[in-house]
Amino acid sequence: MGAASALIVSVSTPGYGQVVVDASDGRRYHADLSALAAVYCFPRTAEEWEQVAPDADRLALVWTTRFEVHIDQIQGLAHQVEERRESA
Repeated sequence: MGAASALIVSVSTPGYGQVVVDASDGRRYHADLSALAAVYCFPRTAEEWEQVAPDADRLALVWTTRFEVHIDQIQGLAHQVEERRESA
């Protein structure tokens, strides 16, 4: 059986279409989600893009436009993965 999905610890939006997600697996994922822009509820403006939060289970990001991306999709679209340093 596969390993459990990582949980979303925090999210930031450094630019339109881009997210940086700190996950419970100790990694930071930098992903460009603009490949999903054809989805009808994809945020259309930078202001809409910034209105994102993890869902209640911390397995997906949800925007106020109802656009949703699962952590597995973020990991798959990540163009950079870093090991996070835990603060003391």
